[in-house]
Amino acid sequence: MSISTKIVLVLSGAFILSAAMASCSSGPTTTEIVQTSKAQNKVDNAAATREAAIAAGENPDEVQVKIAAGSQADKINKQRAATATAQAEAGIEAVGSGSAIEQEKAVLDIEIPDGPAQSGTVEVGIVSKGAEGIRFDPEIAKIAVGSTVSWSNDRLSASSATADEGQEEYWDSGELKKALFGVNPTFEHTFNTVGCFTYSSLFSGDTGLPGAGLGAICVVEE
Repeated sequence: MSISTKIVLVLSGAFILSAAMASCSSGPTTTEIVQTSKAQNKVDNAAATREAAIAAGENPDEVQVKIAAGSQADKINKQRAATATAQAEAGIEAVGSGSAIEQEKAVLDIEIPDGPAQSGTVEVGIVSKGAEGIRFDPEIAKIAVGSTVSWSNDRLSASSATADEGQEEYWDSGELKKALFGVNPTFEHTFNTVGCFTYSSLFSGDTGLPGAGLGAICVVEE
């Protein structure tokens, strides 16, 4: 093979390789093709739905998606309805926290502890009890009127101590969590009204288990 022939073959090979690389870089990827196909399918389905509605004499803008009985969507809806019913019967309600995060909050059964009331500054810890979830320790504190409760959290995960709305005493600790450096932050509130006041942590997941993340302060006259 002559030198000129080799040069022609090398140049031809380089041209073919360049063309192949340009085709790969400029053409659509597999992901783009799949996404385009899905988008087109949605358009086609929407158009077919409108045509069927018009043929049936219905307003296509008012037609709602119908879920077939026995379909996966139908099973999911039934399961959610059954869960909601069971939670309602157990006294569990859905509450909002932060950016519309839904969590389950149970109603705390309050029984004023026996024995004398604590006075001065009463410490309540926010602790993790494993499978039982996040708990206030003590869960129900009995204090004398005029006493102060101090909440602290030695976990890196944030929690709060926030009073339920509509009570004569209200407080909100905001975020409480273990400090990486220095002293752990605490939150204090002084109680000057006699009665039992409920509160909870507003952070997602803290009240996901029955009784978790719920507490009460019972203020009595001594």
